Amino acid sequence: MTRSKDRLSPGTADSLDPRLILKAIRDAAITHVITVPDTHQQSLLRLLAEPTGPQLITVCTEDEAMGVNLGLYMGGKKPMLLIQNSGFYAALNTVRGLALDGQVPTCMLIGEFFRDPHVAPRDHASRLVRMLEPTLDLWEIPTYRLDHEAHIADIPVAVEHAYRAHGPVALLVGGRTGEVS
Repeated sequence: MTRSKDRLSPGTADSLDPRLILKAIRDAAITHVITVPDTHQQSLLRLLAEPTGPQLITVCTEDEAMGVNLGLYMGGKKPMLLIQNSGFYAALNTVRGLALDGQVPTCMLIGEFFRDPHVAPRDHASRLVRMLEPTLDLWEIPTYRLDHEAHIADIPVAVEHAYRAHGPVALLVGGRTGEVS
């Protein structure tokens, strides 16, 4: 069910420019980014913390992030979650209840914490990495890989998908976001 085109070095991941990711988030008209801080995407979080928008909201748990996402959506805003794979697993019941059963658009930018970007996720020794896509597939959550700079263009597409389908969509960030100078 993965949607990104595996046209560049399938299975590997590059460091992504956080400025390009932020631009794509803005292009998707995201108003708020709700995060449980993700070490995998630290440089993107630093950019989001600047007062230029979208507004960054930091919460304690992924379950809380899902609830804030629901409240913002019901209030007419267009939020997105920025979490990591371990937190996604922790919030599966809330993902089921709010995003899937409740049909709330939920775009999740998920950092693949602990991933070696030179190893395809399906071949990774860590269950945390190896089981993410199969878990998303099992729950029928559309998935977009953000492994190479060309994939960043899929962010607005994925956001539109979540809002059109009234449900969750996962954007998997395979490599750490790069440093901004």
